[in-house]
Amino acid sequence: MTDLEYTAAQRRHELAVKFFPAGLMPDQIKLLDEVEQLLIRAYQAGESQAVEVQTWSNQSAFGYAILAAERTGQAPAQIQQLVKALHTIFDRVSLEEAAAHYRRSPY
Repeated sequence: MTDLEYTAAQRRHELAVKFFPAGLMPDQIKLLDEVEQLLIRAYQAGESQAVEVQTWSNQSAFGYAILAAERTGQAPAQIQQLVKALHTIFDRVSLEEAAAHYRRSPY
């Protein structure tokens, strides 16, 4: 049994205990068999797509910020000011620091 199969089997057992505490009927066993296989396939699909994860791009971040500013009705001068500020922030703040700041923020 692989680690993935073991993990899926554990999750299946947790589901059985949680949702069928009185025991399982044959149709419920089939359902959990299918759920277990779907968990394995979903994990494998996610694992194969992890290789295709997009890399960080300042240009993409600028694009997100500009799109958000435009969609919230910001004036072109405000958007230009935002872009200038982002240039400075990108030079001075690491990805980890920016992520931590986002997690701490009320937004």
